[in-house]
Amino acid sequence: MKNRTIRNEQEAQQLIAQLERYYREPVLPLSRFCSTMNAWRECIVKNNTDPALARYANHGHQYYEFLEDVYMDIRKSNLLARLFFGKEPLRTRMCPIHKGHYDGNAMFFNKCPQLCDGTGWLRERPGDAGFTGIKVVEIPEPQIGKRWVQKWFGKP
Repeated sequence: MKNRTIRNEQEAQQLIAQLERYYREPVLPLSRFCSTMNAWRECIVKNNTDPALARYANHGHQYYEFLEDVYMDIRKSNLLARLFFGKEPLRTRMCPIHKGHYDGNAMFFNKCPQLCDGTGWLRERPGDAGFTGIKVVEIPEPQIGKRWVQKWFGKP
């Protein structure tokens, strides 16, 4: 199979159409899938909170109050990031040190010797990396305040 650059949006859409024919189901960029799920969440909440719409027991009336918490959990989820972005399989073997529980220190600063990456679960494949989606950069302490001031108020 040739590995060539996609030149424009039209060409990208043609390739997506080919994939949809192959898989016999819709194929979406992950960002579009996420924005679609968020639009669904917003509609469920609005249908149950907008006085003009909330006159009846609308779809989602039993759970709409929890959707904001679920949405936040989804956005913060290292598991979902590893499954979607890192393309890792689900980890099924518990770390003997962290025993299935998150450890931020092991995730970001002191690597777990068992290679659970702070998730509490061991990597399934040796080549998988600990995907966090976050790059940790150490900044010398005297510069921390200076960077914050520059970011919010311009150069001092």
